[in-house]
Amino acid sequence: MKRNRRGQETVLAFNKRSSYMNAGFSSLSAAPSNNDLEDTSSAIMSAPLQTVLDNLDVLEELVILLDPESHAVKNTKHLASLCSFPATWITYTYSMKDSKSPLKAVLEGVTSRHPEWTVGHLAKLLRQMERNDAIALLARLRVNDMDV
Repeated sequence: MKRNRRGQETVLAFNKRSSYMNAGFSSLSAAPSNNDLEDTSSAIMSAPLQTVLDNLDVLEELVILLDPESHAVKNTKHLASLCSFPATWITYTYSMKDSKSPLKAVLEGVTSRHPEWTVGHLAKLLRQMERNDAIALLARLRVNDMDV
């Protein structure tokens, strides 16, 4: 929202050009449609969360996306908070970042505390964080599992 000189709010609107959408570009902040999650969800959403830890390629890409501290997008700190980890634990985990990924520590902690959690649980948290880029990586879990 932006206020004009008279103090009234004006809403800024942006039109998406179809040529960009067709080229495969998407907004990081756009909420994924239910179809996006359903496409991703077929087999992998019900898989145990451990699947993410076991797939090193996807895990590494998630680490690259989520571990950096940024004020522009939500990161592993936000995910840890959504998983009810205390702030002191999150701070400690980031202080050890040189030796271990905070995201990996969060996922290991969640799988030990909640072994019933699935990839779908993670996808829902990532959707709350508006991290569609990370949700898109979860879809690769399904593709990689089918190729094996």
